Amino acid sequence: MKVFVLCNSDSLAIPTIAKLKEKEMLTGIGITTKRAEQQLLPQLLEIGLDEKPIVLNRKDCVDVIKRVVKKNEVDAVWVLTFPFIIPSELLHLPPKGFVNFHFGLLPNYKGADPIFWQIKNKEADGGVTIHQMTEEVDEGPVLLQEKMPIMPGETYGLHCVKLGTFTSDLIDRVVEIQTSKDSDFLSLKTNGSIIEKKPQEEDLQIDWGKYSAEEVECLVNATNPKYGGARTSMNDVLIRVLEVTPVNLSEAIEAEPGQIIMADATYGVIVACADMQCVRITMVQTADGYFSGVKLFNMGFVQGHKFG
Repeated sequence: MKVFVLCNSDSLAIPTIAKLKEKEMLTGIGITTKRAEQQLLPQLLEIGLDEKPIVLNRKDCVDVIKRVVKKNEVDAVWVLTFPFIIPSELLHLPPKGFVNFHFGLLPNYKGADPIFWQIKNKEADGGVTIHQMTEEVDEGPVLLQEKMPIMPGETYGLHCVKLGTFTSDLIDRVVEIQTSKDSDFLSLKTNGSIIEKKPQEEDLQIDWGKYSAEEVECLVNATNPKYGGARTSMNDVLIRVLEVTPVNLSEAIEAEPGQIIMADATYGVIVACADMQCVRITMVQTADGYFSGVKLFNMGFVQGHKFG
């Protein structure tokens, strides 16, 4: 089977692309921006890609994909993290159609960036749902769905690396299903946890007055590295929190949520959360660079100061 891949991610897509090439099934790759090309090209060359990926734009995307599919006699187009809507005139052009690799467990977490939402919402499992594409976003017959645990403390970036490798191991099963004459597609039931929007700035903000220590940690993990950390501030200075560690104190604390209850050159900065549990800030980014929690203390972040 000849497969053309549309992608916009490295860690989620490269392992699958590498295996398709190894199996001599890859006919080409389409990406969306020069920035994506700069990010992906070195890794694609490393796996021995014969031709540079095709850079697509919204204006001529349809015509270019049509030409590629016809010229290379493509059997199926596999879509991994591709941001453009695929119009109906393309969906049935290749004999085996377009197949979407959705990095979440449909029908929950439809739409943009399910990985962010799953980590933020403390889900025990992520995974991948592989389905035939239709005109409706993240709808269509499901070929395969597999869960992958989200481990405690797992960041967005680490989850993507693991999930990319995990997905590449499913290639043979996907091809078998696509080429079988008697494929049984899965029927999935929703439990009401559907989220369809890309995270907005307010979704990236730490609400110290509302979030428990566990919720702060999950938000921080969900924003590292794709969104550059969870947002907070002190004295009108934006601080992006990249890593925290929950702290269990032996004594009850008396502090407002967001307030620094301890700061020193050994443990750095420890902050109270809404559940009166605490997190230790271990890594942040500001306009001046990246800093450890200890360096925050050395910069003047001391007990009694409060994050906004």
